[in-house]
Amino acid sequence: MTPPSEPLRIAALDALSKRVNKALADARKEAEPGFAALRASGVKQLEVALPSGDVVGTVSIKAGKDVVRDDEDALLAWVEANKPEEIEYAVSPTALTLPDVVAYIRKLHPDLVGKKIRPAYKAKLLASLDEDGQLANETTGELVQIRKVVKGKPTGEFALTFETAKKGKPNGRDQIANAWQSGALSITDLIRPALEAGEQQ
Repeated sequence: MTPPSEPLRIAALDALSKRVNKALADARKEAEPGFAALRASGVKQLEVALPSGDVVGTVSIKAGKDVVRDDEDALLAWVEANKPEEIEYAVSPTALTLPDVVAYIRKLHPDLVGKKIRPAYKAKLLASLDEDGQLANETTGELVQIRKVVKGKPTGEFALTFETAKKGKPNGRDQIANAWQSGALSITDLIRPALEAGEQQ
């Protein structure tokens, strides 16, 4: 038979865990702008330490993601100048609503026809760009800028890593739990806003 306290224990832990999980998600989100500024200033990691000074983990602040931008117009112009046979005509999707046969679209509706590089050749060209994202004109040797890599700004996204257990010392998670149980660390103030706010769906 289930002890009378068990249903309440389960319900209480479930209710509190949802609020604490929400508080954790909110805390991570609120920390990101500050972490982004730190990463932009060169800080990559922060130690997580208990009031006793014991290090229990590390926050690793992620760098911004690089954005690769290919200049499609410049690439098309390069192919037209160097390998025009690799150009194919592409029909605008709006042309597909017309009853005309695709073969006649270029003649009957030139405004609906654009140019594009054959996909296999385009992939080959992009793979052959030099380290500066340039292609050389095969006749003149002139370099054409095709690709730019824009350094992404740090967003403050981070990863938390707990210390692993060492000789005579538990792992970071257990150290936090031990500090809380011994009264050396009060988590009441850390989770009170979540408990008072209630669970928001």
